[in-house]
Amino acid sequence: MAKSINFVGERRKKLTQAQKNDLKLMKISINVLVGVFAIFLIVIGSRFYFVYQVKNIKDTQADIRSRILSNEPIEKDYIIFANKLKKLSVFFGRRKDKQEALVFFSEVFGEDVIVSGIDFSSTDEDVVSFVIKAPNIFVMERVFNTLQEEKVISVYPNIKKSGMRRSATGNYTVSLSVVLSDPITQTNTNIEK
Repeated sequence: MAKSINFVGERRKKLTQAQKNDLKLMKISINVLVGVFAIFLIVIGSRFYFVYQVKNIKDTQADIRSRILSNEPIEKDYIIFANKLKKLSVFFGRRKDKQEALVFFSEVFGEDVIVSGIDFSSTDEDVVSFVIKAPNIFVMERVFNTLQEEKVISVYPNIKKSGMRRSATGNYTVSLSVVLSDPITQTNTNIEK
């Protein structure tokens, strides 16, 4: 028996196999194309989202900047006011220390001695100057002795005496300049009394 050759059947088998391969390749190509398109959409969507976020942040930043700039005069006035209050508190604190020094010396010297001619004008240091007036030399000697006592030196270690005079009525006067110590030292010694 002779073998029959079927060229058409062979050709169909090869075409069917090629069609199956082409169909597989087309499905893979379509899946890759859909994946690339999905990635493209995600990237574009992300870009729009981030551009929108940046625009919102810039708008918020511009709004906050304009509010800060609109409050600048108020803040400037506040800073000036705070500095004035600070200067006044320092000024009145020093003045209070000087007044406490005068009260201290008035009490220490007693009723026979008159404290007058008070000068608060020193700005370089915390210095108060005043004049002590005593009715006679014995009271003035007691004043000098009092200035040497530990209770006075411990509170005001820097006392300068100058210009002692005797008036025609027999009264003695001497000028005192007292350098005030730190407020902490002074309050500690006032507490110990």
